[in-house]
Amino acid sequence: MNSTGKTSATRLLNRFFWSVAIGWTAVVCVLIAVENQSNSHRAEETALTQARSNFQRDVIYRHWNATYGPIYVRVDRGVSPNPYLIGTPARDITTTTGEKLTQVNPAYMTRLVFELAARDYGVKGHITSLHPVRPENSPDAWEVEALKAFERGRDEVSSVEQMNGEPYLRMMKPLVTDRECLPCHQRQGYREGDIRGGISVTVPMEPLYRITKKHNLVSALSFAFLWIVGLGGIMMGAKRIRRAMEQRDRAEQEVFVLNQSLQARKDELESANRELESFNYTVSHDLQSPLSTIGGFCNLIQELPAEKHPAKCARYSGIIYQEVQRMETLIKTLLDFSRLSRVEPRRLAVNLSQVALDISEALRRTDAARSTTFRIEENITVMGDPMLLRIVMQNLLANAWKYTGKQKEAEIRFGVMQQDHEQVLFVQDNGAGFEKENAGRIFDAFQRLHSDKEFKGTGIGLATVKRIITRHNGRIWAEGEAGKGATFYFTLPGV
Repeated sequence: MNSTGKTSATRLLNRFFWSVAIGWTAVVCVLIAVENQSNSHRAEETALTQARSNFQRDVIYRHWNATYGPIYVRVDRGVSPNPYLIGTPARDITTTTGEKLTQVNPAYMTRLVFELAARDYGVKGHITSLHPVRPENSPDAWEVEALKAFERGRDEVSSVEQMNGEPYLRMMKPLVTDRECLPCHQRQGYREGDIRGGISVTVPMEPLYRITKKHNLVSALSFAFLWIVGLGGIMMGAKRIRRAMEQRDRAEQEVFVLNQSLQARKDELESANRELESFNYTVSHDLQSPLSTIGGFCNLIQELPAEKHPAKCARYSGIIYQEVQRMETLIKTLLDFSRLSRVEPRRLAVNLSQVALDISEALRRTDAARSTTFRIEENITVMGDPMLLRIVMQNLLANAWKYTGKQKEAEIRFGVMQQDHEQVLFVQDNGAGFEKENAGRIFDAFQRLHSDKEFKGTGIGLATVKRIITRHNGRIWAEGEAGKGATFYFTLPGV
């Protein structure tokens, strides 16, 4: 996997880890919120249960009072005769011991119990009605709404309200007129089954909320511990996944490097096989040709007496010498070409402009009568092996010199250009050129596009150039047109 792929996989893993961690945190927060809400709801349910219990108790003793009354209690500072029972027979009595007693009806007893509960237990109660006999029993705003709800069919109203800055659960249930209640309330117009009011019970929530806060704290600590454990598990899982990905990446990298090595070796072997086939062809054809020529002229010399034909012998000997030189050159070229695979290029700064200038001057000296213009761009510097790059420039410029030999005004150019964000060097001429379909095989060893009669050569030069450029991690290609010249492009590091 390349670095871009590794970065993408790492980013994806990190995104997955953070997504899971955030999701787990959200789940824990929701659980804490649900638990807190549940605890608050339980506190309210507890208060509501207490209020219902108090209401049920009040209803029971009211019913008992109405059934078995009248009930008398001793008159003291806490209990005084009920002014709303004036006219009731025997409201006040005196015992044989002289103790004064007063009658307590269900409503009066309920009010006395509420005062005791509020003083000793903090639970407040209120008996009320939309048409109260006693002004103190008038309903407040909340109770008015509850009483109206009873008239619409509700049998209970409850909610948590703020009273004097403190939270209280308020619960109210209706008072239904029973048969036992008619002796007192029939004269007020009530009949059996009528709702004549209600009893509201107020339970303080602060003590329950304190307990709820403790429960919430314990729950939060428990969930925090669970969150930490879960987060640790997520981190361990992510770490294992990352380790597995790294191991996989290393294995893929090793396989990739191995495949590259095998591919490079395969390419080298294929290239060596092609060159070996070309070499075999050269040995069997190009080397055989000068040997056959040498052998033929040697036979002619043997058949001609030297003293009778000195001119012919001298001419034949010259031809033999030329063929020997040609064969020597070919053999040297083959040896130099084979050595390139064993030479490790150095990495030095090379001024190719100066190299091209030196080679152009040397080419001019070989034929001073030729009209050839060299256009060499200045200060083109690359990183590479000075000796091998000189061979490249020698072959390219010598090729251009050779194939412009039949032009009246030859022009050879060396320069650099920008192409697809890359610096590309080129050697251009206006010489013989080549057919476009031959551009692909022009760099193959011993592949010549022109006959030896047209242009002399060995077919090794451009193959040598390609091998050197490739060893420098560069590329080379050619464009041309028959009769209109050719351009050889190549790339090198450090242009």
